[in-house]
Amino acid sequence: MSVVVFLFLIAAAFLVVALVGPYRLYWRSRPRAAGQPSDAALAWGRVAAFGVAGVFAFGGCSVLGDVDKGAWSSGEVRKAAEDVAFTLGDEPRLPGDAADGYASLIEAGVVEAGAEQGPSYAVSVERVGSGHDYEVSAGGAGSAVCLRVTETESAGGGVFVPGADGGSGDSIARYDLSATVDDGPC
Repeated sequence: MSVVVFLFLIAAAFLVVALVGPYRLYWRSRPRAAGQPSDAALAWGRVAAFGVAGVFAFGGCSVLGDVDKGAWSSGEVRKAAEDVAFTLGDEPRLPGDAADGYASLIEAGVVEAGAEQGPSYAVSVERVGSGHDYEVSAGGAGSAVCLRVTETESAGGGVFVPGADGGSGDSIARYDLSATVDDGPC
């Protein structure tokens, strides 16, 4: 972050040089002598100072953008979790793993929803308790959000799994999911 401040300070210094024109003030205070730059040369100097100030300001903005992409903010985590909560209800799903629940599904959704927000390796989704409460956090964010998933057996029926002998089979229920997002840990 100190690099960003340094780049913006240099840009500000060149902007002051371009606006005030200290070279013009210096040459006006001296008596006319050979070697004094022309007004056109001083104007080109101001244009060059504006250009250098712009380059340093652009560099500061670029570094600031890269710093922002290196970490998640609390708002970005919440937005990604809200996107996942919205997409969970798109289609009926098979029940989640007994140990994991829907954590891996939610983590993949958060990584996809926040592709440009921060590094994907920093995303963490942990199941809280034996229910379907999941704590979603990401590296750099100051706080986590709680994503609560509610399962309702799908009206569309389940998935039929035929028996090994080719005869009777079994049906696995599918669930419609809905989710809410709350600030803070679960």
